[in-house]
Amino acid sequence: MLNFIYSQILFYISILVILFVPGYFLLLAVFGKYENQISKLERFIFSFGLSLIVVDFIAFAYSKLNVPITALSSILGVLFFAIICLAFRHWVSKKTPSVSVGIQEEDKLFSFSKNQFLLLLLLLFLTIFIKTAYLSGTVAPTATDMGHHTYWAKEMSTTHKLPVYEGMPDFIIGEHIALSEINMISGKSFFSAFPVIFLLLINLLSILTVFILTLRIFKNKNVAILSILFLGVLFAVSSPQAKFVSGGVIGNILGNLLMPMAFYFYFRATEFLNVGVQFIEPTNKPIGFDKSNPYILNDSQKFLSLGIFSTFGLFYTHHLTAFIFLFIFSLLIIIFLALNYKDLKNIFGKIFDLVFSVPVITTFAVGLIFFFFIFTPNYMQTSAVETAVGTPSKATREGLSMDNIKSSVGEVRLALGFLGLLILSLNYKRKNFGFTLISAWTVMLFIMSTKPELIFINLPSSRIGNYMSYPLAILSAYGLFSIFNPSLVDSKKIIPKKFLAGSFLIILIFVLTSGISDSVQAFKKAPDFTPVIETYDASNYLVKNTNEEDVILKDHNYITADSWIKLFFMQGYRYPQSRGYFKRYEDPTKPREMCTLYMISNPAGQDAQDCFFETKTNYILVNPKFDSSQFVKLKNFSKVYNNGDVAVYYKK
Repeated sequence: MLNFIYSQILFYISILVILFVPGYFLLLAVFGKYENQISKLERFIFSFGLSLIVVDFIAFAYSKLNVPITALSSILGVLFFAIICLAFRHWVSKKTPSVSVGIQEEDKLFSFSKNQFLLLLLLLFLTIFIKTAYLSGTVAPTATDMGHHTYWAKEMSTTHKLPVYEGMPDFIIGEHIALSEINMISGKSFFSAFPVIFLLLINLLSILTVFILTLRIFKNKNVAILSILFLGVLFAVSSPQAKFVSGGVIGNILGNLLMPMAFYFYFRATEFLNVGVQFIEPTNKPIGFDKSNPYILNDSQKFLSLGIFSTFGLFYTHHLTAFIFLFIFSLLIIIFLALNYKDLKNIFGKIFDLVFSVPVITTFAVGLIFFFFIFTPNYMQTSAVETAVGTPSKATREGLSMDNIKSSVGEVRLALGFLGLLILSLNYKRKNFGFTLISAWTVMLFIMSTKPELIFINLPSSRIGNYMSYPLAILSAYGLFSIFNPSLVDSKKIIPKKFLAGSFLIILIFVLTSGISDSVQAFKKAPDFTPVIETYDASNYLVKNTNEEDVILKDHNYITADSWIKLFFMQGYRYPQSRGYFKRYEDPTKPREMCTLYMISNPAGQDAQDCFFETKTNYILVNPKFDSSQFVKLKNFSKVYNNGDVAVYYKK
């Protein structure tokens, strides 16, 4: 019991040290403790996302200096970074006294009424409850992607060096550093719930990041609260939510935190461009931004620096999200400049003062130094970029239909999201960078997922389509609120007052039934973990009864949690060999080796015999319910292990 309590305490400490402390002290260095440019809630939420990036850069520095990455060095690195941040803050405080800008407006924006606060708590509770209820039945380490990712994290924990990935561009170093360091500090096994808990925490923080971004852009607490309904409660299980968490889709989960966070910092950096920001709530007053105020410009430079820092972190974390980010950001700049073409001279003048400043140039220069001279991402050293650009090479990359989009993001979010986009375009404020951001975010993802040939994208369309959940959740919240906003109804007569209550009830029922039914269908009957245990038992048997000269082949089609077998051996990412899904051997666009198929499907054939001789394979793991007869009738194969769902055959 004491050991369990001790391990839990260590786990919470590791979460605090790796996922919170670095980001908190970075924000402290940038904004100080009492300055009000960023609220306490924002400090708390963004400390996690920034910590992921800081920890990555510390590991990159260690790698360049040939310092082993251990539990002790990881803790010391975070402490050293915190001390530097404190020293920098002390130096800045002496040079320039701290000031609080816009305290009343900030307090007003983050001051919720009693009903709003209770609704916010209820939505957060339902978000966590639905996700954890689903994950409780899927938390066992079985997911294929999770097995692949935890292998690299375990290799880092074992070798105390950054993994090389054996030339594979599909894995990015930022996906594994935090996971590995939490493992080293806490001692938690990868064959536990801790990787899922880690991803669940990141997923919840991404929802809160969207909440903060929505609040800042629309300056309306009700719209921000509704965004949690559409992103947190509704479709709480479907991809890229709890299903991605349980499936170990680490890159997407981390990317969906870092991309909205980067958008937040870029939006805050552009606030000084506005003459005034129109609030949705008629009781609020617009804020005036004056370039002549040095503190306003200084704050924008800080936010832009954090935006650049977050962008570099994104490129070290998930190349698909970073790729999508570049397209969204490009469209964002084009739309914003096109809408404000009459004021380009003034805008470029302000942007010049913003960009060509010490904090911005320094952040960008340090990022480039790390990117090209200290640690270059693995995908930059391969043809990954070339394979992502060009004419779609597969049917799965030729774009999604509207039915596909509907099933991916949910019918209710698709309908209300595009309604929100329409209303937003009617109420457009040219200099509101936030409105342009939401529009570009949605439009670019829609083009990339439905018409990739228009912009020469050669990526799986379904993976891009999953990203639409986030901007459509924001627009759904804005659209639903706008329809039933009394001031909008009175002024534009969209819905007569006598039909207002009934219409709201009908739409609310449609929203809830459509969004929650998705979660209800995802809850399965009590899971059976027996196949998982049997796979692990067979793996333990092989670890004890084989040596480095033996070569093992497993089946991926019918063995549960087979991708986790490699964690028992730690003899390379591709060990044991694996017979993949049958359809992959028939893919004309990507010819594959055939030995793994021949040696299991037809071990008596000449092709299989040649493969056995070439690969020296002498142990085969299969599910005897599907693959046994072809081995039983051969005299040179002996069954040396069988537990019901996994059998091991030895080739004499």
